Amino acid sequence: MTVSGIIDVLEHYKSGAKQADDGLDGPQSAALRELWGRLLAHMDATADAPIAVDSSLARSGGLAAAGVSADDAGAVDEWYRANKSHVEDARFQSVQDRLHLDGAREQAVPAAFRPLFGDAADSRRFAHAFWQACMRLRSPDAYLLSFLRAHEWKVDVAFARIVASVVQRVREEVDRLMWAGDLGINHGLMQKGLLVQVGTDQFGHPVVVVHVRLNMARERCDGDIKKFSAYMLEKGALQARATGRAMLVYNFTDFKLENVDTGFSKTIITRIGELYPQTFSGTLLFVNSWLFSGIWKILRGWMEPAIAKRTAIVKDTDALTTFVARDQIIAEMGGDLKFTYTYVYPTRAANAAMFDAAGRAAAEDVFVKAVAAFDAATRAWVAGPAETAHDAPPRAAATAALDAAAAALDPYMRARFPEERV
Repeated sequence: MTVSGIIDVLEHYKSGAKQADDGLDGPQSAALRELWGRLLAHMDATADAPIAVDSSLARSGGLAAAGVSADDAGAVDEWYRANKSHVEDARFQSVQDRLHLDGAREQAVPAAFRPLFGDAADSRRFAHAFWQACMRLRSPDAYLLSFLRAHEWKVDVAFARIVASVVQRVREEVDRLMWAGDLGINHGLMQKGLLVQVGTDQFGHPVVVVHVRLNMARERCDGDIKKFSAYMLEKGALQARATGRAMLVYNFTDFKLENVDTGFSKTIITRIGELYPQTFSGTLLFVNSWLFSGIWKILRGWMEPAIAKRTAIVKDTDALTTFVARDQIIAEMGGDLKFTYTYVYPTRAANAAMFDAAGRAAAEDVFVKAVAAFDAATRAWVAGPAETAHDAPPRAAATAALDAAAAALDPYMRARFPEERV
């Protein structure tokens, strides 16, 4: 019935019982306590050993890779003149490139990126990156529990995977990637709507749809897909913050062999396992084609057991309604939801909070103090009586304060998503 304590996705949705994240039995609470102890000790041990940013996705192309500041209008124009043929090629063109070519020169985000906690531009402390990773969840406990549940409550494995995920986030500079938002993403991928959030599932989780037929590897360069995947998965996780999870649906309607991109699929699947093991309540493959049988064998081989258990093939709209109500299924997939995707370009007005230095400083101060309070409450809980629940006061109050502080800081730390700009 279960793998790693994970209920089969079909069984879960048929039951109508939304997965609860707060109820823990004795051994599970003990595992969470032990994992917190390990992580807090690791934070202390690495306090003076920042992690280097050495594989930045945010600075992997365009002006950022060239080290050209958006504040320097002359240098920007000179770079675009020197790279005219490159940026006019749709395979390489970012949203920022398209805006520049169309004469939209106003900065949509501030040119100067400042990491949280006063970290240096080219490195982050483990603890700081960890707390920022927790901002996409309502509670840091949820971050730890996602790895524990995905790995059979094995503390050693969960600890190693969390450390690796935080290090990966630093090395790839996910915080700067989300700061710039879709400006640095391939324009064609954003304009087509290859991956969009539309509707909610039976439990109220946002539904993220991948339109497989829109994926054309020949229309983009190879490096763009990793950056796009990283941005869209972090975006999906942040959009799921209110409910804790999202539903991922691959829409194979009208797909052809030229749309099959194993590199893209593997990037998505492995990244979910590495960074978002419980973010998606399920992954649905909406397909009814003989072409898919061979593809499925390849995809399943890349999935970790817990993720495979949360994946289901749905062959028609009636089967899909087990997971998503018909009025939340887009018409293209046989539902009643009328949806037309239109890409909304980023603007300075939409990201106004990012230009408010005083507002950012005040919100960050509240957040840093909330982190310190939660850290202290958690250390006390770890060192306290074994029978004390993880959500008992004062830790519960510290969790609520940190949740509110993270939500208040969010507008200052990242560009708004296209859906937020409508």
